[in-house]
Amino acid sequence: MSMDLSTKRKKLSSVLYLGMTLSLGAWATACALTPAHAESEPAPIPTLALTALPAQAADVLWPTQTWPRGATPLKLEQTLQTALGPTPHAGLENVRATLVVQKGKIIAEAYKQGFSATTQFPSWSMAKSVTHALMGILVRDGQLALNKPAPIDIWQRASNDLRAEITLNHLLRMQSGLAFEEVYDDPTKSHALPMLFGIGRLNTGGYAASLPITYAPGTHWSYSSGTSNILGWIMRRTLSTDRNAQASHAFMEQALLAPIGIRNAVPEFDRSGSFIGSSYIHMTAQDWARFGLLYLRNGVWDGQKILPDQWVNHARTLTDGSDGQYGAHFWLNALNPETGKAALSDRIPTDAFMARGYGGQVTLIVPSLDMIVVMLGATYDGSPEPLITYMADVIAAATGTP
Repeated sequence: MSMDLSTKRKKLSSVLYLGMTLSLGAWATACALTPAHAESEPAPIPTLALTALPAQAADVLWPTQTWPRGATPLKLEQTLQTALGPTPHAGLENVRATLVVQKGKIIAEAYKQGFSATTQFPSWSMAKSVTHALMGILVRDGQLALNKPAPIDIWQRASNDLRAEITLNHLLRMQSGLAFEEVYDDPTKSHALPMLFGIGRLNTGGYAASLPITYAPGTHWSYSSGTSNILGWIMRRTLSTDRNAQASHAFMEQALLAPIGIRNAVPEFDRSGSFIGSSYIHMTAQDWARFGLLYLRNGVWDGQKILPDQWVNHARTLTDGSDGQYGAHFWLNALNPETGKAALSDRIPTDAFMARGYGGQVTLIVPSLDMIVVMLGATYDGSPEPLITYMADVIAAATGTP
């Protein structure tokens, strides 16, 4: 992945700007492992207030090969031009693609000049949601357990090490309690910078796992790319004892990507062979929509159960302490329990959940509208508000609401 480090540090100062650390008001922005205990399905997950996930209509083909198409409303076509036309609105200049799926069909798809349906866009933190799916498959197959201690032996060596209590669920909900600083504007405080670009880059998960713990597991929410890379490291060690990416890459392709029609994704791995699950998988807009459809259809694809029962609900169930922003490796637009306001925007349905990444990468899933909105770009500077407004405008135009 090529990006100047100074660009990555710019204007990342205060919660999370499209997946990395900036001010709230907008996007809200090495070691060995022991074998995991088998658990075929996750424990029951509370599903109160979750909107039912819509089924694929019998007369709509699954997009394993090609996407079915529907008519594009004129207003939606006009809205996409505000970002992707020759004279984009302020703050939308670096949107590069937008794709809208409704009721299983693409109803709009547009690209900035120089980009197309074959362009593989960087995920940045949307990779975290792919990591959630991969963990689900390993739980489904009994290779990992959701609510038992994570299989990391350095956490188990001392009897008084609180890290021994960290579960897979804690990692997925960003509640591990590890002292990971998701900071990009101050190298002296950051753990993300050395993990991705410095001393930790050879074994990103091992680097994050070596950090001390500052909160009891499950008691404190803190967004952490380190926990995602711990999960990628766990996946590699669960699948193979070899320190290379072959087993993980094959598993990703065979268990998740190929069954839903994603054939040209490019995941990245560190030197230890672990998927860098915090940040790096490159896919086309149509393939991001396929991934969104898998979650919109409750983890089932054309009759095949890809994800375990309740796994999509696990992703979209609010995590305590996240102010309505976060589920499990997916962002939410839920109501903030403290304020009663939507975490992201009151113009976006509060049942929406999303994969989201730095620079304006979003795969937004809205069960109540049977809709997916994919937005991809390179908006690394400025306020995120125009992007939020644009996504809300896209939804309104697609549904014919004011």
